[in-house]
Amino acid sequence: MSDYTLDGQEFDTVVLGTGLVESIVACEIANRTATGSDEGRKVLHIDQNPYYGGSFACFSPSAFIEWATIFRDPRQTPAVEIIVGGVSGSQPMSFIVNRTTPREECDTKRPTAAALQPFYSGDANSFDTEACEDALSLLLENDRKYAIELAPKLALCRGDMIDLLIDLRIGEYVQFKGVEHSYLVHGGKIEKVPESKEDVFASKTLSLIEKRKLMRLMTVIADDDECQKLMDEAAQSSEQDFCQFMQSKFKFDGKLLDAVVYSVARADGVHRLGAAEGCERVRKYVRAMGRYGRMAYLCAMYGGGSELAQAFCRLCAVSGGTYMLGEHVEIVQEDEASGFTVKTSEHGTVRAKNIVMDPVYDPEAVFDKGAAVSRAFCILDKEILGDDTTAVLCHVDDQTATSLLYLTQATLAVPSGQSILYAWAPGPLTSEKRAQLQRALDDVAAGATSLLTVYFEVCDAKCTGKKYFGTSVPDSLVDFDSTVQHAQHIVKLIQQD
Repeated sequence: MSDYTLDGQEFDTVVLGTGLVESIVACEIANRTATGSDEGRKVLHIDQNPYYGGSFACFSPSAFIEWATIFRDPRQTPAVEIIVGGVSGSQPMSFIVNRTTPREECDTKRPTAAALQPFYSGDANSFDTEACEDALSLLLENDRKYAIELAPKLALCRGDMIDLLIDLRIGEYVQFKGVEHSYLVHGGKIEKVPESKEDVFASKTLSLIEKRKLMRLMTVIADDDECQKLMDEAAQSSEQDFCQFMQSKFKFDGKLLDAVVYSVARADGVHRLGAAEGCERVRKYVRAMGRYGRMAYLCAMYGGGSELAQAFCRLCAVSGGTYMLGEHVEIVQEDEASGFTVKTSEHGTVRAKNIVMDPVYDPEAVFDKGAAVSRAFCILDKEILGDDTTAVLCHVDDQTATSLLYLTQATLAVPSGQSILYAWAPGPLTSEKRAQLQRALDDVAAGATSLLTVYFEVCDAKCTGKKYFGTSVPDSLVDFDSTVQHAQHIVKLIQQD
């Protein structure tokens, strides 16, 4: 046991995991104590990993491979497909990481190629260590200049995340860059989505009739009374989905309909998007523009979710929260009245009234592949959509929709001259879903070479059998609003307890 011990201490809430939801919960509880708005809220925040972020973590290429081979929970992410190479005429090398190496048996300083070799998907006798090292060297020579996110998301300029940062006065902890462009990718073509009246008038891809239809929608959304009438009408159109409502109400069709339904309202082609919810998403999107510029979204620098999680953790610590990384725990529930006993691996045993946890900390958690999000990313050897810029895209293909995010050195996500392209969609990573993600990446990244391509899925889970406040994995929505709402719901439940 460490010389520093918490043995015998009592905490109101122990939070397990430093993902964004857990970090917001810990921050809100501790900060309410610090400001005197709530009494007796003492927080202990623990992560079994040596890094912050949980499901929102951000890594360098070598650290990502370390996560896939060592730290990944195989219940949550059963496998990770890693493809390296393909530059200078070499053949890409594919690895299927479908198990983890016990941490106590792992030499984290070993060469990355050696770490990957056991997972080589080809003939083991044909594995060329030197070729693999050469392919990886292009990444590893600038290893610390990458910020690879497990679950990239954006902040709406007038969304819940920005409002929360302002309310807690920690906006200065995180730097943001505006997302300048929004694109719709359909039939292999990349077309800009108009984001303002100026964009509509300047568009060369929209006909005059289409411009008038789009301007009518924007005018209605901009007027409070007219917008409320639209929302009321949408609420009464329960039999119509959002796409049908846009067709009947505004006579949208073709690429204009796709732009509004998929690029603005972010329909995913899997879950039914009702008319009322779709209109609310359009309202939030349009009204987000103009707060910090013409854009609707902001992208956090250095890796969004992880940086935001650390900002909330910092305020929690300043407010009296106690932090431990790399600490394993065992939880015993005595009874409903006495709460929990939490045994830590290095710092003694504590008592807690409430437990908030990422389900990976619960050995009895039930993971649901049906509630998974399939994800992919590729690091490209060039800036395919322009340098010093960011863009959010939607790829529409056979009634399926894939969200994409394009980042460059502008957000310090990659070295100068390179770019990273993320793609994700709801649902488990079946062969069909993988093909969907690959089509999206290929259509946007045409003409560039991938230095590293990765496919994986993240399954949601529920804690069972005990009175835990379980959190959820990042969903497939583009913005952080649902993450903030989930965290604040947990905070309210704890306050009511």
